[in-house]
Amino acid sequence: MTEPQRMACRRIAVLETEMIHLEDKIGTLRAKGREPDAALLDLYARLGNAQRRHLEVLGWQRVPRDVVPSLSTYLESKAD
Repeated sequence: MTEPQRMACRRIAVLETEMIHLEDKIGTLRAKGREPDAALLDLYARLGNAQRRHLEVLGWQRVPRDVVPSLSTYLESKAD
């Protein structure tokens, strides 16, 4: 692993930590019946986008998966 890759990994980890902290804060506000302010939600979205960009640099890609069952699997589930 190159030094820039290590740096990207470290930044991804820091962003994840901050996002978990914000998720807790948002959840706590919601549990109290309050709304998180727009700035908090905006920060969370920006951190998520920054994290995604760092992951893409490392070669991470979204891979779609087929979640539709085959016809035979579907028919078997309906037969039970």
